[in-house]
Amino acid sequence: MAKNGYKILDSDMHVFEPHDLYLKYMNPKWSDRIPRGQPRTTHGQIKFTFADGKPIRASGTQVLAATSPKQNSAESSPGELEVAHRYAKPLARHYDARSQLEAMDEEGLDVAVLFRTFPLHCDDTLEAEYANDLCRAWNDWMADFCKADPTRLRPSALITLHDIDLAIDEARRAVTELGAIGLCLVPEPINGRHIHDRYYDPLWREAEKLAAPICFHPAASPNQDQAVHRFKGHSNEAVLINAFRNPVELMFALGSFCAGGVLERFPNLRIAFLEGNCSWLPWALYRLDERWEMRKGYCNEPMSLRPSDYFLRQCFISVDVEEDLVLDVIRRIGDDNVVISTDYPHADSHWPNALNHFLAVEIPSDARRKILWDNCARLYGVE
Repeated sequence: MAKNGYKILDSDMHVFEPHDLYLKYMNPKWSDRIPRGQPRTTHGQIKFTFADGKPIRASGTQVLAATSPKQNSAESSPGELEVAHRYAKPLARHYDARSQLEAMDEEGLDVAVLFRTFPLHCDDTLEAEYANDLCRAWNDWMADFCKADPTRLRPSALITLHDIDLAIDEARRAVTELGAIGLCLVPEPINGRHIHDRYYDPLWREAEKLAAPICFHPAASPNQDQAVHRFKGHSNEAVLINAFRNPVELMFALGSFCAGGVLERFPNLRIAFLEGNCSWLPWALYRLDERWEMRKGYCNEPMSLRPSDYFLRQCFISVDVEEDLVLDVIRRIGDDNVVISTDYPHADSHWPNALNHFLAVEIPSDARRKILWDNCARLYGVE
């Protein structure tokens, strides 16, 4: 397809889960605990509930509705009306695979790696088998979704860290049987266990063996330890939570992997930090390098390289299409580790003009080519 002469691989395009996904794909043994919803009639999230009508957990939109006068109003803002108009066509098709391909055509995408919008397993209180079966159901649905055009629609797989053995089994099944090319995890600790804990090493070893990248992608309002939870119930939480959640959680995940010893132990593991901007990266690497030089004598996990060296060797980070501060990222760390993300079909995506925003950012053509295709292809192993 090529847009303005560039092949484009979207590192983080999203899907909207249908209301009956889990009823069709989840193990029936869970019976009344199988999530279900009503068919989508407006753009945005579906409220998933149990059979008795109790919500699984609140989505980001539902959380804001509890504290925002605007969300409780029947009046639509100009921004909401614009989003509804912009997404009318894919909504009419209930965001099915055909509408996904049409959206890619309209945007100018050659290939897209598809990620979840609302993961239900991000809850410390869930038993491990139930959380894992939620992921299995989503992964099976995603594999079927991508059958509409397997060369252009490439699946990621949801992996939960509630239980290491279940996580390994599902990662292996998703890659070898379902064709997943990335393993999507949330970066938060699970029940107090951080992601650089050696408990998780068998999963990183399996991902390395499968040549499947670990893709850290925060989720809205998980029932897990998120730094921005301190803003809940306070003034302007809608701004503060949305502004800081993804960048801060990804910053912590980068620290865990680049300064927590994981990438020393797994030198062939590929890591992606998605949907949290990239502008903070030079400062974070500078800070980690500085602290490592000062305090490496106190470290209990061996590290033969600086944190920034591990990042440059093994990690990738996505850039928002309007993020012109990427120029500073390129100047300071180079252009080999940045990948593009359109974030379709979320309300704050610039679809169908997302790529036009990025192409307007004045960066060298070689860097633009790498960000739009070459780096993404290396991350996911796409030819």
